[in-house]
Amino acid sequence: MAFKQIVSLVIALFLIANNLHSQSESTDSQLIFNDFNPLEDSQKLEKAMEKLHAVIKNQSKKSIDTMFTIIHIGDSHIQGDYFSGEIRRQLQGFFGNAGQGLLFPYALAKSYGPRGALLSQKGVWTGIKTLTPNLLEPLGLIGYGAVTHNANAQITIAFNEKFNDSVFQRINIWHTADPKSYITQLNDAFSWAGSQLYTSGWGVSSYTSQTFVKSFTLTTLSTHPVQNHYGFYGFELLPTPRRGIAYHHCGVVGAQFTHLIEKAPWAIEQIAHLKPDIVIFSFGTNESYNEKYDSAAYSKSVQKFLSELVLASPQTAIIITTAPDTRSRNLIPPNQISVNNQLKTLAKNSHLTLYDLNATMGGWGSMNLWYKNKLTLADKLHFTASGYALQGKLFSLSFLQSYNKINKKDTLSIDTLRNAVCQSMKKLWLDDWVHPLGDSSEPNQTLQPIPIPVKRVSPDSIQNTSDPKTHPNLESHGKITTQKNKKLASNKKKVTSSGEKIHTVRKGENLYRIGKLYHVSHESIAKKNHLNNPKAITPGQLLIIPKK
Repeated sequence: MAFKQIVSLVIALFLIANNLHSQSESTDSQLIFNDFNPLEDSQKLEKAMEKLHAVIKNQSKKSIDTMFTIIHIGDSHIQGDYFSGEIRRQLQGFFGNAGQGLLFPYALAKSYGPRGALLSQKGVWTGIKTLTPNLLEPLGLIGYGAVTHNANAQITIAFNEKFNDSVFQRINIWHTADPKSYITQLNDAFSWAGSQLYTSGWGVSSYTSQTFVKSFTLTTLSTHPVQNHYGFYGFELLPTPRRGIAYHHCGVVGAQFTHLIEKAPWAIEQIAHLKPDIVIFSFGTNESYNEKYDSAAYSKSVQKFLSELVLASPQTAIIITTAPDTRSRNLIPPNQISVNNQLKTLAKNSHLTLYDLNATMGGWGSMNLWYKNKLTLADKLHFTASGYALQGKLFSLSFLQSYNKINKKDTLSIDTLRNAVCQSMKKLWLDDWVHPLGDSSEPNQTLQPIPIPVKRVSPDSIQNTSDPKTHPNLESHGKITTQKNKKLASNKKKVTSSGEKIHTVRKGENLYRIGKLYHVSHESIAKKNHLNNPKAITPGQLLIIPKK
């Protein structure tokens, strides 16, 4: 039987098994929800999923708001709102739409988004963000702001059909609230409905309209001679009533976790203000390319921030996602393995929830396949709309599987989403992808990866593109071979750039036998390749053989 016929048969069998699983899901509460990369369990995540179940149950109670709040914070992958936007669309489709959360007109800071929001302004406004050099003004969780020193300065934002939920009656304005700050005034269509002001210098003011509107105009109003500035930090459009999931996305292009920590002193207080049920942190891409990255300092600062967040918002479940595989300008990110391992360790030590996006994509080197299938942009750093949508579906499927696992007596039917994900991943499988394992090049894996293949990379390409110091484990990166009992001589010809041999595992081999072959200990091979389970090696897998 031809090789590709075998691959097609394997895929067909998997899809059949998956369909059988889907068909029985609603009736069998004891099913194991592990067919796609799961969210790690935590007590807070379990409580959050139980509350989300109550949101569905209370949908019929029209007299009350029943809301579940998610805040998604990260870098450009989040600011663009394709990844987070797909998650929001999927989850709100199941649980209801309580709004898009806190938004900012990024054009004020010479950036992009949100789609369908048209900005005009009067007076001088200076855009700021967490990457602004020599930043003097404080920022919050959105990571952006706009400051003016002009009384009667204006910002007008109109919404067109490209903006979801473009008509509204209620709005919250986030702004400065110190004694020297101008007052917020909205156009005549709105009436003030109250403000919540914080002594640290910021606040939220609420406004309502008697009719549905598609725009608002904010004017800075001077009411006292001491007032000399105004900071605008975003707005929320609030559905009436608020039922379902309110999904905030707060991303900054080029941001690292430490930028949020060091440049946004209001972030934790603002998160606590929103009383989120879940906060998702999606950082790591920019750290992966940072030449000044300090692993110990990074871990310490992030750990401190997360500890303070837990104290300020103890009911919140925190999800940390690993950074996706990227190859900006065809460069291998030297810190990616270290950064992702730091995030995994932080999640484990702090009993937080981890979602391994990197492994879900296919692990180390998977960017090349995503690029080949037009799921990434030419920069190999960002993804196309289709690529982000697939990532969003993968996360949503894992999220909903966790929901069903916790709410076993009243599960949701997620067959349509699962089938869509299966079909999308199937397209990635059909081009020389055969091994149903996630990436194991990153040590200390804490999750079972989803059953998607990992590209077999030839030893030559490994030598040309990979430094063993930054890519220390080539597990699950082996060259496809259709010949049985490949000769040992061909194995010994394969070497890394540092002169270490690369061995292709054959059927029936184990680490002890391989070690005897090269006159090294099996323990040293396991350590070199970061094998959590030394017994779990498979035919075709490549192993680096340490020097004697």
